Amino acid sequence: MIDIEAHSDLHFENLVTAILVFDRELCLCRMNTSGENLLMTSFRQIVGLPATEIFAVSPGFIEGLDRSDQTRNPLTQRGVQLNLPGNRTVSVDCIFTPVTNTSKHPEIIVEIIDTQAISRLLKEENLTMLHSAVRETLRGMAHEIKNPLGGLRGAAQLLERELENDELKEYTQIIIREADRLSNLIDRMLAPNGKPHTEKVNIHAVLEYVQNLLEAESNTPLRIERDYDPSLPDLQADQEQVIQAIFNVFRNAVQASAPDGQIWINTRIKRMCTIRQHLHKLAVVIEIMDDGPGVPKAIENFLFYPMVTGRAEGTGLGLSIAQSLIQAHRGLIEYERTENRTIFRILLPIEYHDDQA
Repeated sequence: MIDIEAHSDLHFENLVTAILVFDRELCLCRMNTSGENLLMTSFRQIVGLPATEIFAVSPGFIEGLDRSDQTRNPLTQRGVQLNLPGNRTVSVDCIFTPVTNTSKHPEIIVEIIDTQAISRLLKEENLTMLHSAVRETLRGMAHEIKNPLGGLRGAAQLLERELENDELKEYTQIIIREADRLSNLIDRMLAPNGKPHTEKVNIHAVLEYVQNLLEAESNTPLRIERDYDPSLPDLQADQEQVIQAIFNVFRNAVQASAPDGQIWINTRIKRMCTIRQHLHKLAVVIEIMDDGPGVPKAIENFLFYPMVTGRAEGTGLGLSIAQSLIQAHRGLIEYERTENRTIFRILLPIEYHDDQA
């Protein structure tokens, strides 16, 4: 027989919308995983707390909850400003529904719809439409890029034979390895299906590798502050494609920063993460931030289009290629400008499923 209660709990936990349940004293008694993600806190930490304490600086929410409780009628409030931890404010729609549970105790179910998430969804759909077009553009350019790579590799090998200093030979080895990696990456981009060749990938090892590459090509030392989540599991991903995507995003941050500028890298795990209309149990969130001036307003909405750049010397391909490679892994790159920081947020599912649309 089907355990109806357990089945109901499973649906409750897997809902993409944040659901909070308050008892007759208007204290929190239930909350699903999406609610935890929205409030950036665990249910165990706030269970039993009154709504006035949880949402002390969100008067619009308290007002709607009180009104629904007093009238015992459903109520919808749009554009409610929730002030969340980390000085984060989100605009949400709240649906307050008074009910009586199986123990005949009154409760209020609150459904919180992140309106900013809907806007992000529309942007994701637009980026997905561009994905195929970008890949075709890359396939056309790949032949032109691959031809000089062989000459670059050969020149590095000849130079290495002339060098007696082992420390200098390390630089020629970097050139050879990168030429081989790019050549291999292009071969995969030209493959008929273009699907990633997945293996277990340690994302922190990838980030450190990319940082070493950028430090080698930089004329000045890079000021990088790391905040890694040590509990992150390995990804199922194509390591070379992920390296290239992160390299492009990271390089963009380096180029946008002043010579004495600061770059921050954060990694976190996110549960029940919706990416491009697919719900993933676990996803890695990588944030690469810089204190540069940010992207010009005129091109913010077209940032990941090919040939779009805010720099006179830019090609407009780096971020477009990065987005294409991350989307091939069912992930997404987001851009945000906040608190005088430019944030590029990379979301990657832990598991890669080849049958996913």
